[in-house]
Amino acid sequence: MEESDLLEKALRAKNMGRYDEALSEYSMALAKNPRDIAIMESMGDIYYDMGRHDEALTAYGNALSIDPRNLLVLFKKGYTLRKIHRCEDALKCYDLALSIDPDFQYALNDRGFCLNEMGKFAEAVKCFDRSLSLSPRNIRVIASKGIALRELDRLSESLACFNRALELNAVNSFVWYHKSLTLRKMGRDKEADECVARINFPVPRFS
Repeated sequence: MEESDLLEKALRAKNMGRYDEALSEYSMALAKNPRDIAIMESMGDIYYDMGRHDEALTAYGNALSIDPRNLLVLFKKGYTLRKIHRCEDALKCYDLALSIDPDFQYALNDRGFCLNEMGKFAEAVKCFDRSLSLSPRNIRVIASKGIALRELDRLSESLACFNRALELNAVNSFVWYHKSLTLRKMGRDKEADECVARINFPVPRFS
């Protein structure tokens, strides 16, 4: 069978959630073209979706052994490492990606999320500021910056982040929840309770 036929069958199986079948087809295609990075990346994605993270890392690592400057694969390897709480290793992937392209936002954002998880909040804020200079309407980054600022006791700045995020999406429960935490830390319990009420009984956008 031709490689193109195998790849088509693999993609179809993947899209149908038949992951084992997809992996089998990709493996046969890879045997025909052992340096095909796209196949390795696709196999890594399937392993990740299956929760087989070590095998995902192996697949991404194989791709990077051929093209160590592949930004998307570097990000995916870092993302997988972060998800299994290997944040120090994840940072190495993000830092390498950003040394190649300082504006690569996937790596920049995830680097910030990783730093937040590690409790390195000041460093995380720098990442988020850089990201927001490139894409100022990214709600998740704005909210993550708000979380980091709260942990740094920069409460007014934290609150401003959550207010900005809610300007962009007024029904985001995650943002309302974290706004409530900041308000409570500021001693503004009544307003915090009102935020929690918004989560339980959201106000329609148009009324």
